[in-house]
Amino acid sequence: MTPDWLRTGHGARPTQSWGFATDARLTDLRLARESGDVIAADESGGLYCLDRRGKVTALTRTANQIRLVTIADTGGCAAAILNDDTLAWFNPHLQLQWTRELPDDVISLAMTPHGTHVIASLTSGQNVIFDADKRKVTSFESLRPLRFVRWLTNKPAFVAAADYGFFARYSWQGEPEWNERLWSTVGDLAVTGDGQSIVLASLAHGLQVYDDEGSALGSFVLEGTAHLVSTTYLQKRIAAATLERQVVFLDADGDVKWLVQAPDDVTRLQTSAWGDWLIIGFASGRIVRLDMAT
Repeated sequence: MTPDWLRTGHGARPTQSWGFATDARLTDLRLARESGDVIAADESGGLYCLDRRGKVTALTRTANQIRLVTIADTGGCAAAILNDDTLAWFNPHLQLQWTRELPDDVISLAMTPHGTHVIASLTSGQNVIFDADKRKVTSFESLRPLRFVRWLTNKPAFVAAADYGFFARYSWQGEPEWNERLWSTVGDLAVTGDGQSIVLASLAHGLQVYDDEGSALGSFVLEGTAHLVSTTYLQKRIAAATLERQVVFLDADGDVKWLVQAPDDVTRLQTSAWGDWLIIGFASGRIVRLDMAT
C-alpha cells in the first residue's frame, strides 16, 4: 500500500517495499551495501538489524545511549558508540564482542567494507583505527575534528570532512593523501565506492561535487537546505534530504527524478549500491524501503 505522503511527490514515484518502527526515536541508521542489511539505533538503547526484506534478524537492548552506528558492506559485523565515548564491536547477530573506552567523545564512526577495521573520530581532532580483534592499528590528528568519514571499496583509504573548512583523503593508516579547504558548512558526506565522485551536502550551498583528488566539479542547487546525502556505488543516482523535509532523488547530471515532502524529519537516508532502492530513517523511528522507478 502506498502511503499518502508518497502520493504527493513529483516525478517517477517509488513504491514502498516495507516499513518498520523502532521502539523509540531513531538516532542513527546505516546500510550494508552488499548484503542489504540495515543497522539502526534508537533513543532507548535499542540496536536493530533488518535484512533487505525488512525482517528483524537481530535485536539488542542496552542500557546505553547509542548515537552512532556503522556496519560492514558485507553485513558481517557492526560497531556502535555507547554513551558517546565507548566503541563497541558486534557480530552479525548483534552480540557484543568487545568494547574500548576512548579519551574523548566520538563524533563519527565508519567501518571498512569487509569489516576488518573501524575508525572513530574524536571531538579533540584525534582519530583512532582499530582492527576486528580490538588492536589499535594507528592514531592520527586531523586539522579539524572529522565529523564525516567514508571508506573506499577499491583501495585502502577513506575520505573525511569536518563541519567546516576542511576535507581530505587519507590512507588506511591515517596518512594524508590530499586535503582541501572548504568555504561552506558540511551537513553530510557521500562517496562513490571507487572514490571517483565525492558529494557534500553543504546546507544553503546545495550539493557540492568533487572528483577523487578533491577538485570541484560543480554543484546541484536544491530548493531547501541540503543536510543529508547518499550516492550509489558508481555515480548513477544521488539521494538528498533537506532541513525543510524534502527528499529528492537525482541522476548523475543533477536532474530531479523524484521529489517529495516527507512527513517527518529525516535522520538518515541510504541508497542501494545501484540506486534501485532507497532506505529512509525518520526521526520518529519509522524506517522505510522505497523501490525506485527505473
